[in-house]
Amino acid sequence: MSERNAFLFEVAPRHDAGGPAAGRGLGLWRAGSFLLLAVLLSAGAILVPLLVTVAVAFLDPQAWPDVLSDGQAWQSIGNTFLWWVLVVIVCAVGLGLAWLARNAGPVLGGVMRFALVLPAAVSPLTTGAIFRMLFDTDHRRGLAAALLGRDVAFLGPGWIWLVLGLAFVWQWAGIAFLVFHEALARLPHHLLRMARAFGVGRRRRLWSVVVPALAGPAALAYLFALVAAARVFDLVLMGVPGTMQPLVEGGALYWWRHHGDLGASRAAAFALLLSGVVAAMAAVALLGLRGRAGWAERVPPARHGRARYLWPLGGVVVALWLLPLAALVLTSLRAPAAATLTGWWTGGPWTVESYVAAWQDDAFMGAFATTCLRALVVAGLVLLAAVPAAYVLAHEHLLPRRTWRPALLVLVALTALPPQAFAVPLQRPFSPGSTLGLALVHAALVIPLAVLVLHNAFVRVPAPMLVRGRRELLHVVREARPAVVLAGVLAFVLVWNDSVVGLLFNWPAGDHLPLILLEGSRHFTTAAAPLAAQAVIATVVPVAVVLAAGRLLYRGLTQGVRR
Repeated sequence: MSERNAFLFEVAPRHDAGGPAAGRGLGLWRAGSFLLLAVLLSAGAILVPLLVTVAVAFLDPQAWPDVLSDGQAWQSIGNTFLWWVLVVIVCAVGLGLAWLARNAGPVLGGVMRFALVLPAAVSPLTTGAIFRMLFDTDHRRGLAAALLGRDVAFLGPGWIWLVLGLAFVWQWAGIAFLVFHEALARLPHHLLRMARAFGVGRRRRLWSVVVPALAGPAALAYLFALVAAARVFDLVLMGVPGTMQPLVEGGALYWWRHHGDLGASRAAAFALLLSGVVAAMAAVALLGLRGRAGWAERVPPARHGRARYLWPLGGVVVALWLLPLAALVLTSLRAPAAATLTGWWTGGPWTVESYVAAWQDDAFMGAFATTCLRALVVAGLVLLAAVPAAYVLAHEHLLPRRTWRPALLVLVALTALPPQAFAVPLQRPFSPGSTLGLALVHAALVIPLAVLVLHNAFVRVPAPMLVRGRRELLHVVREARPAVVLAGVLAFVLVWNDSVVGLLFNWPAGDHLPLILLEGSRHFTTAAAPLAAQAVIATVVPVAVVLAAGRLLYRGLTQGVRR
């Protein structure tokens, strides 16, 4: 080993897989009690039904040959890989924007964080509606076609993936930006300066210092985007005309459309094939979640001449990210007849007629109240189960060493697991409109992601302050309060915006808000203003929750603890 490489080996940040030195473990039984609720919910709603799916798929010897020879099924799997490419693009765009804004001051940085993260609180159904309006093929209604001055088939075969890609990046790149922006501010700059002083090349500094420091944040951003891509459903249903949907649907949507035609055994086999593909994609995140990486002190933004160029560039980015939401609000305020014929940029007449109609719609407002109650119940269940489970998993010495890593692997796999993998066994016991049944399924799906978020924060609680047992758990919760708030808000927003679980387990009951919006999409062109008004009302609640907890959410996502 050369001198410069030996130096880097000593100073580069490395993952510390060992637990805190002080204190003793909880004991297997007591640690198990901390994991009990999370295990029961996951086993009852996911693992046991998943085993039933496996049994059904393999009991029929003809199921796998039929699925593996189905051209449409393989096309949907291929589309799933294309959605995975969009996940990578989301992370790359987030990193690029974070690099652009790394020297932004507090004002510009705050504005960019607000504008870029806001779309993550918007439901995929609403995102699909917005981008379908923006890219309407008629230049009188679609902004993109109007800029070209002619009708363009943006929603046709040649353009549809571009439209979907822009919608997906718009919605999720802000989360990646937030994570990477904080990570870049906490790079170990003193190590980089020392390495440069020792003559270490730029490429070696990148791979030995920068990449390990960004691995954890990158894994978190990747998992958030992958969960959205693996369960992409509503974005296609709302944003793509019906005749085009088979060309872009991923495996999840293909299963929902055809599981009745496939039959139980072939539907189960295809669900397992899809789950294996998604699990392989999720396994990449383990490279960044494999241990505990220390965070350096935050470095204030540098002040130099290039900073004056950040305001114009940042302003363009903010304007582009706020434009879709502005288009939705302006469309909702137009007269329904005018919104049917022309785009929002042509002017009025302006009216709140569509909002009045939405508030007077008993079905819409009933679904609004039910969705709010369901989201609150799920958020409470998720915190009750995820907090003690994350506490145990965050301190490897509380469990046998051979147990901790497999548990983390299972968590990552469950985080991205498509609900179709366990849907059929659960559709019989849960009748449409079962609030308790839906709440349990929602909670079981969110708990793995919440545990990973909390685990990422709990490992940063300083070891010398720890004492074993419930007193330590309370101490950890206090120190990692931002991450706890993030987990609760995450559960609330995911349930509020969900339509996948509703379609799989609650259809045709219309007591979940996104399902009401989906019903309205059948008259997309002729009811643009009423649909936009309902989408705005449905968006206000999650956006208000995110804004109310904004500072804590930022700390919870980027750092996890109060310090």
